[in-house]
Amino acid sequence: MAIEVRHHDGRLLYRSEDATALGEALAEARDERVDLGGAHLEGADLRGADLERIVLDGARLADASLRHADLEEASLAGADLRRAALDGTNLEQTRLVHAVLAGANLRGSNLEDANLAGADLSLAVIDGVNLEHADLRGANLAGANLARSNLERALMQGVKARGVCLTSANLEKVDLRDADQVGAAASSANLERADLRGANLAGAVLAGSNLERVDLRGADLRGADLTEANLERADLHDANLEGARLDGANLDGARGLARPKPPPSGPYR
Repeated sequence: MAIEVRHHDGRLLYRSEDATALGEALAEARDERVDLGGAHLEGADLRGADLERIVLDGARLADASLRHADLEEASLAGADLRRAALDGTNLEQTRLVHAVLAGANLRGSNLEDANLAGADLSLAVIDGVNLEHADLRGANLAGANLARSNLERALMQGVKARGVCLTSANLEKVDLRDADQVGAAASSANLERADLRGANLAGAVLAGSNLERVDLRGADLRGADLTEANLERADLHDANLEGARLDGANLDGARGLARPKPPPSGPYR
């Protein structure tokens, strides 16, 4: 029985007479360099499919299952992947610019070097994921769960991440300039040498986190919980620490902290 791939407006994009599964038909179309942009694949079962380097820009994949599929170097720019199952999927170097992944499950997937600039990852499950060197500039991570994920050297400038969970995540050398992380849960996270200039971390929980040599110049840390955090050699110039909790925090060599004035002395006390 032939398998057809159609555009979301109903146009036929590809027809396979030989494939026995939709994933195979898509792989055939890719090999024949068929333009699959805008393909209608909502709810599709693509588990374990070999879709390496496929181009599915603007495709509709809401509620689709791509568990353990290979999408390395694929292009899914602007694709709709809401609530899609992508756990254990290989998305290394995949192009997901402005893709919609709200509520998607990416648990345990590989997104190393992936381009997620401007993507919507709100409420997505992204725990235990490899995002090393990923581009997340301007992405929406509000309410997303990135616990235990590796974000080393990721580009996260200007992310919208209110209420994001980064518990025990590795954010070493991450660029988080001007990020909005109000109320973020990032206890026990590693932020060594991260760039957080101008970031909004009001009410964030960073208890027990490693912030050694972090650049927090101009950051908003009002009401943040930095209990027992390591801020050794951190730069806090112009940071707002009003109401922040610093009980047990290591501030050795930290710069920019307001120093208490010495008590008056001498005959004019």
